[in-house]
Amino acid sequence: MTIFDDLPKWLVIDEILARLPPKDVLRCRAVRKSWHSGTSTNAFILDHHRRQPSLPIIEQRRKGFCHMAGASNGQKIWPVLRYAVTKPVVIHRACDGLLILGQQSDFYICNPTTRKCASLPHPPQRPGVSVIAVVAFYRHHTSREYRVLWVSYSRPISSGVPVQSPEYFVLTVGSNQPRCIQCPTVSQHTLHVTQSPYCPPVHHRGSLHWAFGLNLTVFDSVAETFRQMSRPIELGALVSLLDMGGSLALWHTTCDSITFDIWVLQDYDAETWGFQYRISLFAMEASPPLNLGVIYRPSMAVINEHELLIEQRPDRLLHCDTDGVFLGNVESEEHGNQQILTRHLTGHRLQESMISLSLFEAQEEDAVNQEPPFSIVLQDDMLHLNDLDTPY
Repeated sequence: MTIFDDLPKWLVIDEILARLPPKDVLRCRAVRKSWHSGTSTNAFILDHHRRQPSLPIIEQRRKGFCHMAGASNGQKIWPVLRYAVTKPVVIHRACDGLLILGQQSDFYICNPTTRKCASLPHPPQRPGVSVIAVVAFYRHHTSREYRVLWVSYSRPISSGVPVQSPEYFVLTVGSNQPRCIQCPTVSQHTLHVTQSPYCPPVHHRGSLHWAFGLNLTVFDSVAETFRQMSRPIELGALVSLLDMGGSLALWHTTCDSITFDIWVLQDYDAETWGFQYRISLFAMEASPPLNLGVIYRPSMAVINEHELLIEQRPDRLLHCDTDGVFLGNVESEEHGNQQILTRHLTGHRLQESMISLSLFEAQEEDAVNQEPPFSIVLQDDMLHLNDLDTPY
């Protein structure tokens, strides 16, 4: 009979531990030194990260915390972080399980899985009234560094006063030496979208993509340059990007916010798109019935290749499939209280990882890590979609 101790180390590490959830791998590190060393290599951490699902992040505003929705062996959601209602925190960008968070003019980078957090420096502000905002967060393929693309621009003090052109800076995480890159030709609308925390780019084929106007704006994260990409102009200007199982997709809705069309990029190099799905809320038999009399600009997020979340209105978050079949609600009424509880699809995604940064350890050793205005929630606090209001 083969017992566990007879199994070769590579089999245990690469085929068993690599398939466990991150929190279980972190616990296993305390069992054996060989498991600790085997699961701490960059190769293991990256391979384990690739196995994790990429799931949408939902903001529950009145409760003051964000949590993540998932679809694996039954629908579940669980908390990611909490913050004080009087000091709201904004998720600016996400990459490889790392989040860039902001509270007023302070920025933080954290890994909710390992519960590590550090303050994040940003480029110095220019003289005058200026804004520093995060545009992109990515892993540079060649150097394997995590880098942040910032934009600095001045707001007009009064009408008629010219505004300086925005400046774009790349700052490696852990460094305080920003590097200016070529500024793309942008309109004020383009600038607003690329730096908005509510319009995060979609990572695809080593580039980041934003949808606005009648084109896509693409930032090549290797060459660190901007370019334009065509898309179906018949969809109009109000479109949003999705990652549909590794394919770049666009969705848009009719003026009454009832019908949703999803187009998928069929050939990236040729920039050709094809119609894929149509979802109609009229045809959706939901419980309770949908109130379609109030027009609300909806949001959509992908759970997996066949399941979606639709924010039909602030107090109604729908779970459906790509055929438009209603699968359930993310309940919007607080238990024992008639107060409306709004849940908002942030557009950000979290793919759990055990990736660490030298910045975490450096700030811990130097004791310069200021207390963040939020608390990271342990991933043990899992909840079923039907048990959202159970205390935990």
